[in-house]
Order: sequence, then structure tokens, then C-alpha cells
Amino acid sequence: MTDDAESRGLATSTGAAVDDELDGAPQRRGPLERGVPLPRPAPPTVSATLHRLSSMASLRAWEQRSTPALMHQAILDGVNARHAAEAAHLSVAEAHVRWGAWAAQRLAPQYPGIAAELSVQQFLSVHAAFATALAGEDQR
Repeated sequence: MTDDAESRGLATSTGAAVDDELDGAPQRRGPLERGVPLPRPAPPTVSATLHRLSSMASLRAWEQRSTPALMHQAILDGVNARHAAEAAHLSVAEAHVRWGAWAAQRLAPQYPGIAAELSVQQFLSVHAAFATALAGEDQR
């Protein structure tokens, strides 16, 4: 049967060993094949757990800071406020409250003589989009 496999051009287990020997490289074996036990991972330490907790809190804070700005830009770009809220995994009311707090901070100038980050026209446009989406939810 080996002759039949070789005549069809199929590799055999003997051919694989011969190929490794022809390359001149010794066959490598993993640690389990050599009988060497692998070390077990260390249990999580308090500091590792606190680090994970801190990282998740930082991620949450970043998400809460960036979501209103992203919703604002999406609505100005023509996205329906309901769709923007859904994309942020928020209800329209929650999205409006988050956006309103974010927008209020940017509507007032931070320093005298420097223009506000957010124009009144942009504020009113996005606020109207949220109002329309909220009115649509009330009719459901």
C-alpha cells in the first residue's frame, strides 16, 4: 500500500521523517513531548485585580466623556437621534441627558474673550433632533 501512495505522489509517514533528515535540521519536540511539565499560571493577585478594576473604570470614564461628543457629531451629520442613542446602547432620554450635560459645558466660553466650543445653532439643532425623537417615542 505504501508503494501505491508513493506512485500517486502522496506523502507517507516514512517520507516525512526522511524529509526532516534531508533538511539537516533535527526534529524539534515541545516541552510536553519531552516530559517537562508546564508551569501553572499564578492566581490573580490583589494588585492585578485592582489594576483590572482601575483599567475598567478608566475605560468607563472615557466612554462617558466620548459618547456625547460622538452622538453630537453623528446627529449633525444627519443621523436620527434615536439611532445615535441606540448605537450608544442608551435610551433616547438617557442620551439626551448625557448630551445635554456635555453640551452645557461647551456652550459657555471657558475663558473671557475666547469663543465657546459649541455654537448656539449646533446646540439647538441637536436638541431639536432629540426632542423630535423623544416625541416619536411618546406616540408609540
